[in-house]
Amino acid sequence: MVKKILTWVAEHKEHVATISLIVGFFVDVVTFRSINLFVSELILSVNLVIVAGSILILSMPTRETKTFFAKVRSWIPIAQQYSMGNLLSAFLILYSASGSIIASWPFLLLVAVAAIGNEVIKLQKYRLPFQTTLFFMNLLLFAALALPIAVNRIGATTFVLSIVSASAVFAAFVWIGRIITRVPFKAHWHLIRAGWVAVTVLMLVLYFTNLIPPIPLSVKASGVYHSVERSNGEYQTLREVRTAWERFLDLNGETLHLTSGEDAYVFTAIFAPAHFSENIVHRWQFLNEESGEWETKNTVRFPILGGRQGGYRGYSLMENPAVGRWRMSVETVRGQVIGQTYFSVERVTKPVVTELYTY
Repeated sequence: MVKKILTWVAEHKEHVATISLIVGFFVDVVTFRSINLFVSELILSVNLVIVAGSILILSMPTRETKTFFAKVRSWIPIAQQYSMGNLLSAFLILYSASGSIIASWPFLLLVAVAAIGNEVIKLQKYRLPFQTTLFFMNLLLFAALALPIAVNRIGATTFVLSIVSASAVFAAFVWIGRIITRVPFKAHWHLIRAGWVAVTVLMLVLYFTNLIPPIPLSVKASGVYHSVERSNGEYQTLREVRTAWERFLDLNGETLHLTSGEDAYVFTAIFAPAHFSENIVHRWQFLNEESGEWETKNTVRFPILGGRQGGYRGYSLMENPAVGRWRMSVETVRGQVIGQTYFSVERVTKPVVTELYTY
């Protein structure tokens, strides 16, 4: 039985490589939502090394098909696809957790397209340039995650330093490639360089248009309430009584039923690594039904400190909000969206039934 399986795998390596990519994705879905950032960085580092090594080995010429090296080389695409699937799906998970999908969808779509392209592009003519470009993109995404954690800050300077760091590592990788696999790296150098430059420019554009999520910050909890108070180190909120099923089905956000003159509160818990400090903004926006635009009505800025597993807690309020659709956007000072809370306001003559919920 085992012999039959091994024979089938040997005869269908391309399909097994595809399966490895899919398995790598689903392994990340399970693991990267629950492990800490240090372990995440370690796993990503190992996968980057595997991908780099596999690109170099697969670029090396081999004439003999029965040598030990040739046999080992024939199995490397499976490990490469598994590691590449791990990397791309891990970055999708980590970056989507650190921002709003609505605000960051162009960046997340780029990562998703890269994951699909990794499997679709099979032509040997473009395989090496595509793999090196994808490898550099993964290096940059890793640097953009690791460097803010190392320096305990995020911002334009940190992101540019991430690009410089990733470029330095990639330059060393290309230099090694041109030494041990001179012919393919030299033949494709113009395409490799073009991919390097294209990814750099694209990432800079996405960053400075605030389309890249502000990793490693993420929203752990967010909600709209009738009141929020801090007492004995805990935050006590009053929320409208609803079943868990009603909350699950509220895809457009909760409806807050307020009496005349009553204020609306939004509570958030923002995760940041230990020793990490940053200023964030609660931006209250009202939907203008005529123009279809979100209009900023209030902004509240306050600092957060990292280290608390459940996230740094804070809240802001909107005095006597107008009836209609609202959005409270949690952002960095430079406008990167960490998360968004949508809700509607309706006015009632009698107070609705509320319950105490503690964070």
